[in-house]
Amino acid sequence: MRKGAPAAGLALLLCLGIDARAQAPAVNNGALDALKPAPRAPQHPAHRAPQHHAVPTPGPQTAARPAPATPAAPAAPKPPAVPVAPPEIAAIPPAVAVPVQHPPEPPSVPVAADAPGAVAPLPDGLRATFGTGRSELNAATEAAMRGFARPLRDTAQPVQVTAFAAGTPEDPSTPRRLSLARALAARAVLINEGIASTRIYVRALGAAAGDGPADRVDLSAAPAAAPTSTLAAPAAKP
Repeated sequence: MRKGAPAAGLALLLCLGIDARAQAPAVNNGALDALKPAPRAPQHPAHRAPQHHAVPTPGPQTAARPAPATPAAPAAPKPPAVPVAPPEIAAIPPAVAVPVQHPPEPPSVPVAADAPGAVAPLPDGLRATFGTGRSELNAATEAAMRGFARPLRDTAQPVQVTAFAAGTPEDPSTPRRLSLARALAARAVLINEGIASTRIYVRALGAAAGDGPADRVDLSAAPAAAPTSTLAAPAAKP
């Protein structure tokens, strides 16, 4: 009996299982298939979403070179603008006081009442003599030089003043200085009579008196140079 008890129990279980299967409701396999998740379709590599990659920022060494600038086309000239109204008159600045520079005073004429000297005419001027070692004029020589200068005041003629003084070859500087003082005395008379200093030419020759008196001053008025024309003369007809 003990050996047959398991077999009997197994048979009982089998009978119970058959009855339970017979009593269980039928299962719809189609409904079960609908509950299963749908199979996932394989994704093609071409349909993948594009991935955004970070673009490296160019550093100082990898900076892009600038593109060459394209020369711009020349702009068409604009017509000058026509003013709607005349420009306003600028304010006149106040007057500025400018100091007036007066012409220099003419040099003084050395005149001495006891100065020896005489006057003699020349073909183109005047000759005045002096005392030995003296450079002053007397009243007669000064008046004669002023009379010579007055007609030349309003002309353009140059005046030559040539002065001499007695001396020795061993001391040429002393007569030259004395002749210069006499020439400056005659020049002072001419300037005081209105002859411009730019028209007066002075020569102090010292002891080189030539064939005249050793102590003298010669005044001569050279004719004004005629203006030269830059136009060529017309050619003579044959």
